[in-house]
Amino acid sequence: KKLLFILLVLTSCSITHKRSASRPLHYFACKTWTDRNQDGVYDYYEFENIKSTFSSSEQVLFVGLFTTHPLGSKITFRLYAPDGSIVHEFTQPQLFKGTLLRSEHSVGELISGKSTGVWEGVWDVDDDVIAVTEVNLIY
Repeated sequence: KKLLFILLVLTSCSITHKRSASRPLHYFACKTWTDRNQDGVYDYYEFENIKSTFSSSEQVLFVGLFTTHPLGSKITFRLYAPDGSIVHEFTQPQLFKGTLLRSEHSVGELISGKSTGVWEGVWDVDDDVIAVTEVNLIY
């Protein structure tokens, strides 16, 4: 566990609260996704309220934008509780050059099953950690 923690700290990405058209965030947490053009497809600019602290009445969405990895790469997301346990995990291949994935959770359900505190959303590609998004879940 200590080695995993050190690895996560060394490879972590900080969350920035500003968007830039020239340099979008690739890994972040936000509160909502609104399908503005009603096409049923996640568009980067449809994610709203990028932040790092979420209350029990909110949803938290962990978002990853994968653009530099070869098609067929294995993308994995893991959600770690403050005690280090994995509470959610999924794996899927990269199907498109610009693959946008999300993992959505009810903060109230997460903290009622575990605890408040710092949770980590960890993205890896082909078993290499590429991003860690930390969020603080509170009541």
